[in-house]
Amino acid sequence: MNNMEMFDAVAKQAVDRYEIQLQEMNFLAEETNILYKLSDIKGNKFLLKIFQENSSTLEDKLLEVFAMKLVCHRGGISIPSILSSKDGSEIQEIKLDEDSSPMRVAIYTWLEGRDLEGNETKESFIQLGELIARLHIATYGEKIPKTFSPKRWDNVFYYQEDKVVYKDSKYQRYLSREYHEMMDRIIPYLNKQLSRYYRKNEEHLQLIHSDLNPSNVLVNGNEMHIIDFEDVLLGLPLHDIAILLYYYRYDEEYNFDEVKQLFFKGYKKIRPLPVFEEFDLDLLMTARRVNFLNYILVVSEDPSPFIEKSLPRVKEFIQKYKLEI
Repeated sequence: MNNMEMFDAVAKQAVDRYEIQLQEMNFLAEETNILYKLSDIKGNKFLLKIFQENSSTLEDKLLEVFAMKLVCHRGGISIPSILSSKDGSEIQEIKLDEDSSPMRVAIYTWLEGRDLEGNETKESFIQLGELIARLHIATYGEKIPKTFSPKRWDNVFYYQEDKVVYKDSKYQRYLSREYHEMMDRIIPYLNKQLSRYYRKNEEHLQLIHSDLNPSNVLVNGNEMHIIDFEDVLLGLPLHDIAILLYYYRYDEEYNFDEVKQLFFKGYKKIRPLPVFEEFDLDLLMTARRVNFLNYILVVSEDPSPFIEKSLPRVKEFIQKYKLEI
């Protein structure tokens, strides 16, 4: 059985556990996870997701369920709903045979729309600010059950699954001495600053989305949806904001200061912005870039273009604040 046959078999077994009268199942993509689009006999559409074993744990998935239910309960925010199976569980573990490892599966309601990326307008940046503010209100002050031990983004490589690979011999053909010197210097500095920042703001920690990239926001006419809560963690609202703004910081199609002000305008319509200094925002965006400078080696066949663009941007952060590291 090849991988596609295995994924198909897992998806079919998972669907059998739900009250879904399946009419059609179509493979969509194999990315971080494996995605299928489902249609039932009434024309309802769903997204089925098979989670890759190394991308998350069962606790991660249950925390995702917890956070999504919080957000749905508060209302005013358009996100997918996660379906319950016939036995009431949201996460299924499927074993094809005695010798195979269980694969985790979840099914979500389908939301129509296009990625925000490539479809941005001034109005959409304001609308996005409003939406993210409502998202932060939805999880603010909520007590997290003691059964969970959420990750925190208080260091560059915040996931246990994040492996620091830039020292591995197989990647050295892409890496210069400048790359190694920069990473060796900046990572300890960022870890120290992130840890300090989180300790300083301990009382403001709450569940955040933590992956608000433009591909996790869908637009459909005047509607806007947030998807993909897989990376939910215990963090600071400013971290969500920094992640979103990261994608426009050096985008030549947009004026970054204008994007930032439009987003802030929308956010402040709903709730006050977190208190922060410019350094804090730059710190968090730089931490994401440095994380990606390592991660790109694993996921890209040619990481050189990203590295060539990103190293000067890390250097710019160091020079801007005259950091002695």
